[in-house]
Amino acid sequence: MKTKLTTVLTALFLMVFAFAKAQTSSLCDCKTDLDFLATKMQDMISYKKQIKGDKVTAFQKTYATLSEEMQSPISKVDCLFKLNTLLSVVKDKHASISSNDILVTNEQYADTLYRANFKQTAIFKEHPRVTKDLVALRKELTKAPFDAIEGIYTDKYVGEIGVYKTTTKGEYIAVVLEATSDFWGTGQIAYHIKAITGNEYQVLRYHPISRKLWFQKSLLAYNGKLWGLQKELNGPNYVEAPSENSNWEFKQLTDDTQYLYFGSFSNRKSNVAAFKKFYAENKDKINAPNVIVDLRNNGGGNSKYSDPFVKILKKSGAKVYVITNYFTGSNGEQFTLKLKKLKNSVHLGQRTNGIIAYGMNYGTSYDSPTGNFSFKPTDMNFHKFIQYEMVGIQPEILLDFSRDWITQTQEIIEGQLP
Repeated sequence: MKTKLTTVLTALFLMVFAFAKAQTSSLCDCKTDLDFLATKMQDMISYKKQIKGDKVTAFQKTYATLSEEMQSPISKVDCLFKLNTLLSVVKDKHASISSNDILVTNEQYADTLYRANFKQTAIFKEHPRVTKDLVALRKELTKAPFDAIEGIYTDKYVGEIGVYKTTTKGEYIAVVLEATSDFWGTGQIAYHIKAITGNEYQVLRYHPISRKLWFQKSLLAYNGKLWGLQKELNGPNYVEAPSENSNWEFKQLTDDTQYLYFGSFSNRKSNVAAFKKFYAENKDKINAPNVIVDLRNNGGGNSKYSDPFVKILKKSGAKVYVITNYFTGSNGEQFTLKLKKLKNSVHLGQRTNGIIAYGMNYGTSYDSPTGNFSFKPTDMNFHKFIQYEMVGIQPEILLDFSRDWITQTQEIIEGQLP
């Protein structure tokens, strides 16, 4: 009984502590953090490579404009958008600044008592909400075209989400219409979205568990998808890599066509071990006239685990069909360019992410003076790829989102066979 009472009191203390934290830290001295960011940015290779001549003036002008908007404390959400406005002056998608606030820990999330009482906490009650009539909003959003940013989506960690346009041009809010998670409630704001250009958006997202603010400087909306949001599709999501794939796959599709899937080139011990096993077992099997190299959702990693396959494919003389999607990034993109240089190669699918010209080796992170944010600068120089930074690598052949991408590629191959 004593143990149970202690657990209850501990949970209540955490709720009170969270309430006090929420009450005292809702506003941010953003100007102090802006000055910090402006100084730290100038140490980055990407800044030194890009910000020269007239671009120095543009950087200073952006800084001055933002400074004027920060003469008094502002919300953390507004501050994070403004800090990323300065960071975006440099084309460097790897560099990031994000919130340090973790209002709910993994341990708390795993605590059944804490979860049962979560909706009584200040974290839940004080989370930003909208005052709209959600029934009327849902009815209105059902009329939105599939390709519009407005509409009804699913976030698998939160529930049904409605995205609607605010009164500010180019700005949208994603609100919970129906929660499937006990950590979320109807009417709570899950995302803030700002249009950049075309189908590109800045997106701020509340972590579905910790409520930490995540930020992406530039995300592409496509096929009813924007980051963790997905509109209902009429069939399977063929743009994504097959869910049953491991990171390393070899298949003999036909006598003339082989399939390779590389899902990650990361340095994780498990992935490196899988690479070594895969390479040893399959390096001598890659010998078909046509080889499909599927890089969908490959976020990159170490070229030590990708370059060996460039050599194998070059030596084989095969016609190489490289498939990418928007979540092919970093070394996945560099590998794509290396394959495109082969004499017999074709690039298919969707544009890549555009996170290719710089990178992070040491993973250095700096807390801002207020402690609200963390800045992660880049320290690797692949500036020779700057033409693809932010915009990605465009394929020669765009694949249809509504049909299986491997099937489409095989049809292209068969049309070219003797």
